[in-house]
Amino acid sequence: MIELSLKQLHETVGGRLRQDAVAAPEGVSLRRVCSDSRQICPGDVFWGLVGPHHDGADFADEALRRGAIGVIVQQRDVEPRSGRFSLSVDDTTEALWSLARWSRSRFRGRLIALAGSVGKTTTREMIHTVLGSTLRGTASPENFNNHVGVPLSLLGIDDADDQYAVIELGANAPGEIAALADLARPEIGVVTHLGDAHLEGFKNLETIGRAKAELLAALPADGLAVLNGDDAMLRRVAAQCTSAIRWVGRDRQSDLVATNVRCREGWLSFTAAGSQFRLPVWGRHQLTAALLAIEVGRQMGISLPQIAEALEGFRPPPMRCEVIREGNLTIVNDTYNSSPMAMRAALELLRDIHADGGRIVVCGDMAEQGERSEQTHREIGAETVTRCGADWLIACGEHAEQVKAGAIAAGMPTGRAVACRFAEETLPQLEHAITPGAVVLVKGARRLKMESIVKALRTEWPEARSRAA
Repeated sequence: MIELSLKQLHETVGGRLRQDAVAAPEGVSLRRVCSDSRQICPGDVFWGLVGPHHDGADFADEALRRGAIGVIVQQRDVEPRSGRFSLSVDDTTEALWSLARWSRSRFRGRLIALAGSVGKTTTREMIHTVLGSTLRGTASPENFNNHVGVPLSLLGIDDADDQYAVIELGANAPGEIAALADLARPEIGVVTHLGDAHLEGFKNLETIGRAKAELLAALPADGLAVLNGDDAMLRRVAAQCTSAIRWVGRDRQSDLVATNVRCREGWLSFTAAGSQFRLPVWGRHQLTAALLAIEVGRQMGISLPQIAEALEGFRPPPMRCEVIREGNLTIVNDTYNSSPMAMRAALELLRDIHADGGRIVVCGDMAEQGERSEQTHREIGAETVTRCGADWLIACGEHAEQVKAGAIAAGMPTGRAVACRFAEETLPQLEHAITPGAVVLVKGARRLKMESIVKALRTEWPEARSRAA
């Protein structure tokens, strides 16, 4: 709920206001701000953003039909319905940022912002799980981490009651995190990993490091940075940070150190700060997220026993190292997105899962790798063999041939390395590869919609299940 009257909204974002003669009274509380007309609920304000291929104003009437109390559009004239309003502004994105700044200025809780090349969403959800066990607060929904998602996340804060907000910051190019951090004004900054994601916009790892450090530079002097102490590059770029730093990791020089790390059958366990922790997640790479969440929780005054109890009930986000059992077939659904660092972590998880019927990697393209795309995909192809000992590789996408070539060069038999152009073309190949007890890892860039392969393996392809049963 946004405690904001129509008059306050108009004063904050400007523009030309039109309202029906029986429009909502001046002191009405405007509800949620929503930029997708299909998700409008009665009382919402529809924000008609303009993109390269669409103008949100085209969906204003639909939003009003669905119950929007008003619509914000860019340089268009929309006739308001009975009891509604329309507001035409010069730039709907700038107006959204103006309203988000207004919302942030009213928030008196602790704002936690996190950045990193991989692991942001899982870390965000772990922090939210820990803090939400004893405090009232909110976290960015889904992948709301860009120039639209961050202001919408800020507008989702209940400034009257929330004690914390966890905001995810993403970037494809230098300067973007600095701008988002200036908008969010965090007191606590969290950085997960620095790695080779979005190389097309960043060009190299050094630029990536400097970009993620933009969050650290934005923290106030009395703020706090909670950082992955096992990341050597992050330790170098942290010099820009003027606030206090708490390091977490397996490195003995960290402030919070994990020991006795075990990962077995969907449970990660370890010892830290003299306490035992146990989380229902697959993969050792989840350790960093857990440690970051523990340290943020400690800094927010939550006891270690409370944190341990909260993390034991953690539920991972879907399509991120999600292990699914279908008869004698095991599927690792890691289809949300892909980068070299994330792909290597998934391969290590596949290596650690018992597989009587062999290990099969279904590898889609890794997006935004820039000039290194061919080399990076060839390297990942080789690592399907050297890192996890895969028995089959089925690659798809523009760079499938490079992935295939890398696997063959590393020793995979030619007949067991296949290149396909599209995701759906992998299914007949999987029919040949799957045997009882097999484990199939499915991972690739979001645009490839690799989750369709997982769906087919589970529900639309009974032949695969019968072969694995």
